[in-house]
Amino acid sequence: MIAAKASPSGGDGGALSSGVRIQARQLSPAPRLSTASGRQENLLALLHELRQADAVTRADLARLTGLAFPTVHRLLAALLDGRLVVAEPATRATGGLGRPATLYRFDRSVASVAAVDVGNETTRVAVAASNGTIIGSVSRPTPEIAEDLAPGVVTLLQSLIASLQRAAGPLAGVGIGISASVDPASGRLARPPIHRGWDGLPLRSLLEERLGCPVVIEQDDHLSALAELSDRGTVPGTSSLVVVNYGRGIGAGVVIDGALVRGARGRAGRIAQWPASDQRGSTLGDELLPDALAAAYRAQGGRSGEVVDGATLCEQARAGDPVARALVDRAARGIADVFLRLAVMFDPEHMVMGGGFAASFDLFDHELMHVMSALPDPPALTASVMGSDAVLVGGLIAADPFVEKWLANRVSAL
Repeated sequence: MIAAKASPSGGDGGALSSGVRIQARQLSPAPRLSTASGRQENLLALLHELRQADAVTRADLARLTGLAFPTVHRLLAALLDGRLVVAEPATRATGGLGRPATLYRFDRSVASVAAVDVGNETTRVAVAASNGTIIGSVSRPTPEIAEDLAPGVVTLLQSLIASLQRAAGPLAGVGIGISASVDPASGRLARPPIHRGWDGLPLRSLLEERLGCPVVIEQDDHLSALAELSDRGTVPGTSSLVVVNYGRGIGAGVVIDGALVRGARGRAGRIAQWPASDQRGSTLGDELLPDALAAAYRAQGGRSGEVVDGATLCEQARAGDPVARALVDRAARGIADVFLRLAVMFDPEHMVMGGGFAASFDLFDHELMHVMSALPDPPALTASVMGSDAVLVGGLIAADPFVEKWLANRVSAL
């Protein structure tokens, strides 16, 4: 599992470490092909399996794809000539007898993809080889690039790629998660909670023009849901999932029967503006976000300077501060109500608490379990294991189809 943890304040930690490999097999099922399929389709079937594996023999590939051994032999020769695959002698003999079988590896350096997590406080960038292995990452405070976002993202990404030198192949595509709604048709941003100047920004077209490759942009909550289903996520392979991200903002990512729920205008899951349950006309953001909780702590006579954000509030609650504990309990009741309503609405198999407060799940789980027990068949509920890596991982998953398209173009010329 990815080791990075979230900050209880909803703050931002470091980017993904190099060498981490992101795979989402259940999100991109292997082609079911045979010797009757066209040559290009069969080449892509071999590449699909080679991208997932470390090294395989021709016999392995025949078994995995269902292709006849002579067909595999012939197609591998084309992939070797096209420099998409490399061959190396094995150190073992098949069955313990005879010469070692040749092993084949996908050349991960032929292309690369990137992910960008544009958070309210920190922007993170990761570049991965075309088999999903992270080869570099960097982060920068978002306020430094917020005023001119597209050029700032491009500069950050291009600087990282330049530092990687030959390790990064041509950029096949980029997946971006951002703290704003994203119109799926135009790629324009809408209703950003903090950086209001982004409203209406055609970020996708601006980035595609500057980078010269396709770009997919999603609300960050949506990408975190994709990430939680990956091999490094909290619930790999789950078909129905709701992730509630609770930190500097409150948002939900939903996957139902394997499909990501975006909404007609890409705004699904922006729930910070939901009415609070106290009947005073306030919203969830007014009641539950770290700034509101810190202000309430001061207003209720909390010790001066002890609580400035969610992290320090949780620290004081654990230390026995009665004002902090009462506020955390109030927050737990509020977020538990959110979980309950989403559970009733979507009937997911699993629910995950992400965002900064997930690191303080022990202060929330009792209320969450109590509220969810009202359901006849409550979903499994746990804290995210991904922390601040979730959106970057989701971005790499969202960008992976660009690699498949890039490879299809290469294969068509073989």
